[in-house]
Amino acid sequence: NHFSTLSEYCKGITIPPPKWEDFDYRSFEDNMVSVRHKMEPFKHEFYAIALKISGGGKAKLGNYQTTEEEVSVFFNSPYQILSWDIPPDWKGYYVIFTEDFYRGRISMPSAPRTSSRITDRFPFLLVDNTLPILLDEKQVALFSKIFQDIEQEFVLASPSSKEVIAYYVHILLIKISRLHQRQPQELTAGLTQRAKDVALVNRFKSLLEISFHPGKAYTTASPHQVQYYAEKLSLHPSHFNAIVKRITDIPVSEHIQEHIFSLAKSQLVNTTASVKEIAFGLYYPYANHFTSFFKKRAQMTPSQYRKQLKP
Repeated sequence: NHFSTLSEYCKGITIPPPKWEDFDYRSFEDNMVSVRHKMEPFKHEFYAIALKISGGGKAKLGNYQTTEEEVSVFFNSPYQILSWDIPPDWKGYYVIFTEDFYRGRISMPSAPRTSSRITDRFPFLLVDNTLPILLDEKQVALFSKIFQDIEQEFVLASPSSKEVIAYYVHILLIKISRLHQRQPQELTAGLTQRAKDVALVNRFKSLLEISFHPGKAYTTASPHQVQYYAEKLSLHPSHFNAIVKRITDIPVSEHIQEHIFSLAKSQLVNTTASVKEIAFGLYYPYANHFTSFFKKRAQMTPSQYRKQLKP
């Protein structure tokens, strides 16, 4: 499974939907009521920071796993492989958030607020083989207090709460970074390559969004083709596809088709444009090509989909 939104993630692990689509706070105790206690390997597109105070079983994140009963702080980043098999006895807290939640609210040294990325300051988030960091009693109290402060703001949900929470998250990351620097140096192997690969996937996703903005003109290339994005990113199509699939488990062509399908469904439900107009707006040279594509994915024609779902 691959979860692109927090709503999909919460539904996938069978917990209540998030209050916000770019940030969520949970306690493990609350989750234990309904969460799936065994999750096969999956990926999502978010950052998460967790404080595990107690709990049995095992949770695997990237190339490492939590250990039974030990108090620890652990984290994961977009596209890491996750899985777990745990009893309903976990205690602790976690936050999960998008890049955009953090970006734009926190300024990085010597970097404009709009361009700084979370991994610019905290590259340890990109490492697949960083071990959970064991905590002593004082550290548990310190981290617990930060999570509790986040919870208060999350419940309050005032106009400034997201900004306040973003700074609490920033404090968490700084404190984890200090602890992470004490980890054995050999555990950071592979950081540079993974950072480049994740950055490439993010560039591709941004390019995919932009390429389907209305009013574009395409003559020799098509935003429907893998080669188009590979050329934009100065990569051979096969190498480009291998990187994207390694990070996301999904080939480039599927990312493209899923994006087109999502745009098509939205326009069918939320606009009065004809099927032909939507097809041309999605850069299909012929409307019947669009209809065939849509029918293959939705098991119904665009007109049938609109009739079924439009209010």
